[in-house]
Amino acid sequence: MVKDVNLKEIERRALRGSQQDGLMELVMGVCLAAMSSRALSPVFIGTFVLAPLLFRPVLMAMRKRFTYPRIGYVKLVEEKPKEVVGGIATLMLILIAAMAVGFVIFGDVRNFALWLKWSPAFVGVLLAGMFSSIAAKSGLIRHYAFALASVISGLVLSILRFKPLETGLFIYFLVMGVLLILCGLVIFIRFLRRHPLPAEEESDVNA
Repeated sequence: MVKDVNLKEIERRALRGSQQDGLMELVMGVCLAAMSSRALSPVFIGTFVLAPLLFRPVLMAMRKRFTYPRIGYVKLVEEKPKEVVGGIATLMLILIAAMAVGFVIFGDVRNFALWLKWSPAFVGVLLAGMFSSIAAKSGLIRHYAFALASVISGLVLSILRFKPLETGLFIYFLVMGVLLILCGLVIFIRFLRRHPLPAEEESDVNA
C-alpha cells in the first residue's frame, strides 16, 4: 500500500530536529547581550554591526563542532535571501507606518525622542515576527514563547521612562539576550546528554 508523503510534515520534522541543540537560541542570546554593551560605552557601538554579521558563521561553526558529529547533518531547503530580506523589510515598513500613525494621533511624528522611546517595542515585535515564523515552520512551542516574551518586554520597556531614552533599547537587548542564553544552555546541555558522541570503533591490530 502506497502512503501519501506529506512533504511539509517531513520538512517540519527536519527543521525541528535541526533546532533540538538549542544553539540558535544560545548564539542569538550572546549576540543580543553583546549589543546591549553599547550602554556601557560608545566604544561598543560596533557590536550593532558585528553581532548580526557573526551570528550565522558562529552558529554554523558550533553545530559542526557539537551537533553534526552526534546526530548527523541534513541540508534543509533554505529560503531565498530575497524572500527573507523582503519579509523583514515588509514587516519593518508595516511597523514604521503603524508607529507613525500612532505618533500623528497621540504625539508628534517629527519628535525623534518618541521614536527612540518606542524603539524597544519596534525591535520586540520585529524579533517576535522572526520567532513566530520559525515556530510556524518547526512546530516548536518554545519559539512562540520567545515571541511573546519579546513583545511583552519591548512594550514594557517602551512604556517605562528612562534617561537617556535609548537605555530602554539596551535593557531590551540584555533581557532577551539573557533569556535566550539561559534557555539555550539548558536545551544544549540536555542535547549533549541525550546524544553523546559515538564511541570510536577499535581497529583490529594483528600482533
